[in-house]
Amino acid sequence: MTDREGAFGPLDAVEGMKEAAAFEPLPFPTLAPQPQRAGAAESADSADAAEPPAPLPQHLSAPSGTLGTAIRRREAALRLWDEVLRTAEAAKAGSVRTAGPKAPPKRVADELGFVLHAWPWRESSLVADVLSLRYGRVFLIAKGAKRQASPLRGLLVPFAPLRLAWAGRNEGKVLIKAEWMGTLAPLSGEALLSGFYMNEMLVKLTEREDPHPKLFGAYVEALHALGTEDRTGRQRVLRRFELALLEDLGWGLTKPAPVEAKRGDKKGGRQGAEASGGVSGYVLREGALVALGRHDVPRPGEVLWDEPLIDALLSRDFKDARTLRAARDILREAVAHHLGSRTLHARRILGDLARL
Repeated sequence: MTDREGAFGPLDAVEGMKEAAAFEPLPFPTLAPQPQRAGAAESADSADAAEPPAPLPQHLSAPSGTLGTAIRRREAALRLWDEVLRTAEAAKAGSVRTAGPKAPPKRVADELGFVLHAWPWRESSLVADVLSLRYGRVFLIAKGAKRQASPLRGLLVPFAPLRLAWAGRNEGKVLIKAEWMGTLAPLSGEALLSGFYMNEMLVKLTEREDPHPKLFGAYVEALHALGTEDRTGRQRVLRRFELALLEDLGWGLTKPAPVEAKRGDKKGGRQGAEASGGVSGYVLREGALVALGRHDVPRPGEVLWDEPLIDALLSRDFKDARTLRAARDILREAVAHHLGSRTLHARRILGDLARL
């Protein structure tokens, strides 16, 4: 596989990529100037004569270059985004090859990625944390990206799919090229904050240059859904992404076997849930689910969740408000355990908005 060929194939194979870089607004329709009326000295017949109708603007009467170009650019943008979605589906299915445990190459080209967070560096440059398809979270230095004439200006923003090229073996790679890879439904309001919430979790919970192609696929799928779902739908999207994040990082929640009770069964001396009368519920303890017997008591601060709620959580079946609230509280506690002393600012803002 050459530098010009990656998970997407040759760059030149994407039709209309250059045309999809920007959209030109259509000119506002204007009417042709009306002929002046005859003066008072002219005859009444001339003054009352019907004026010829104004001609239809050219860009509306027939296909013009501006309208045709806008349509072609829109179609090209949608084709590019469809390509991103297909790649994300392949990543979730486990069919994307990663760099593996060996040292990453000195130069990477044609890599799909999303900016998670970017901030200024020196006078004219930016640094960014980027989630990439095959190399995980990568730290990139975009030299001169804030300059007026830089081809990178305005590209390094969150939630925009990019085709990237970088070089370097140090932790900070030098960004060489970035190309826009299509459009998705724009995020605004609560959906935008939800996107920042996902980005913040990825920055604070993943290690740099640790590939997670399945997580990348889940991220793209969640971004695509956030822009089209209502408030309840967005909550389901976030819960599924949190589950995918924990699972891919090795912290997935599973339904455990019941813990052993301290009292024995009179008949056979057995211990466990059977001896104590079955499972009374589940608690989250140190980031993992623990089953409690009938005679077990939750520790201070622990919440006892019944089995149907846990089954719904693990099967990602958030069909009613009660199940969705339980999933939110359980996953919030699980994520907080792995964050340690760090906090998620986007989640705090979302919580404040929910209380308004």
